[in-house]
Amino acid sequence: VQFEETPGGYDRLVAPRLDPRVENGIYDGMHEALVSARVAAMGLDRARLTTIMNVRRPVSVTLTSTGEQPSNNGLATMLPFAFVGLMFIGVMVGGQRLMTTTIEEKSSRVVEVLLSAISPLELMAGKILGQLAVSALALAVYLVLGGSVLSSLAMFGLVQPMHVVYLVVFYVLGYMTFGALMATIGAAVNDINEAQSLMMPVTLLIITPLVLVAPIVRAPSSMLATILSFTPPVNTFVMLIRITSLAPPPAWQIALSMLSSLAGVVAAMWFAAKVFKVGLLMFGKPPNFATLVKWVRMA
Repeated sequence: VQFEETPGGYDRLVAPRLDPRVENGIYDGMHEALVSARVAAMGLDRARLTTIMNVRRPVSVTLTSTGEQPSNNGLATMLPFAFVGLMFIGVMVGGQRLMTTTIEEKSSRVVEVLLSAISPLELMAGKILGQLAVSALALAVYLVLGGSVLSSLAMFGLVQPMHVVYLVVFYVLGYMTFGALMATIGAAVNDINEAQSLMMPVTLLIITPLVLVAPIVRAPSSMLATILSFTPPVNTFVMLIRITSLAPPPAWQIALSMLSSLAGVVAAMWFAAKVFKVGLLMFGKPPNFATLVKWVRMA
């Protein structure tokens, strides 16, 4: 091989639909052969050159107020995914259970007996708070199990106590919002099949933060992440992602996000109360969103 200032390559002709693993193997073999030939043509020692080019990657060490600690940036990057996953499971499972039980009580006419003793608003609030307590208990179990695993791996320091506090706060706010919306759907329809069309927009709202987890983790202070942090009802998920990221937001943004979440809870509960008042005793043609708005104006 004659060495040139700019060494050339080679043509690679392969069969149709060749396995990429075979193609990668061919490339690796040719790369090694050409590099060895070029090094030999220059009169260099390949083993010595490889030794010179080899630089050991050091183990990262984090400096803290208590001293040096091993760095766990890789695992810390996964923390937002774990927290938002816990919140998604709790809100989705608990909300769907709330919707299903409401539909069952309405279709079996049990709700008519309940409304003879309590008001629609009391019934709605009791169902939401009761299911919230059940979901919160399941969330607590998951947190204890996760803490036990991290403790056994000597990585308990990855999760700060305030992370758990913020998870609980935003979980309650998120559940109250989406739970009210799902309870609204349950009060408006007659069976589970009719709920699918109304459930789709709510499901998309819950899934949207999951789709955006990776971009927000990479840039937690971006314009998109900041705007979504104050946009109910997705802000409960987005702000939790930002808080558990490697670059948490300032305290004033967290407080403002809580206030906007609380406003979203009030709006969702008000809307659900109006629909509950009319929809629980309505049977017949399944409603659409225009019908729900009409019921809100009627109530």
